[in-house]
Amino acid sequence: MPADMIGIVSNLEGQPYRDVKKLWALFERKYNSRAIQAYSHPHFTYQIARTSDIKGLKAEFRKLAAQIGPFEIEVDGARHFRKDVIYLALRKTRELAAIHRQVHRVLETQCRDLLKLYAPKNWIPHITLAMEDLTKDKFEEAWREFEGSKIAFKQRIHNLCMVKFYPNGKIRIAERYRL
Repeated sequence: MPADMIGIVSNLEGQPYRDVKKLWALFERKYNSRAIQAYSHPHFTYQIARTSDIKGLKAEFRKLAAQIGPFEIEVDGARHFRKDVIYLALRKTRELAAIHRQVHRVLETQCRDLLKLYAPKNWIPHITLAMEDLTKDKFEEAWREFEGSKIAFKQRIHNLCMVKFYPNGKIRIAERYRL
């Protein structure tokens, strides 16, 4: 049986959701960057992996979500990875790190090909604004605009979502778990 590529994310909600969507539109219009929009919901990612048992994995995440209550995230300005990803940094609180470890443990037992960049010791929680489709010039221009930005907000998170990656490049919610 072929393995499905999945991810575990939390979607933003309310005004922060709308604000990040506006930033995505700005990056598309001004910097020709829209790769992040393969998944249409502003979010942050815990981990990405492959599974041959998506049904069993969904059951495990139903159990995990029942143990996790809503929690708060805090955005603290813009940062970048390399010269092709610009993101909003999330403070890595003890609570957020603990939830990430729980998600990672479930995936380790049920999946393969987990991303090393998203392993607990390497994970940098973030909300991506632009990724991998910025030219060098567009990156430099965008970074000049966002470097040192005072973008900051708090948000109560009420969900975990399992997303599935499709061959056409789209990413869709496979299952949403209410916290």
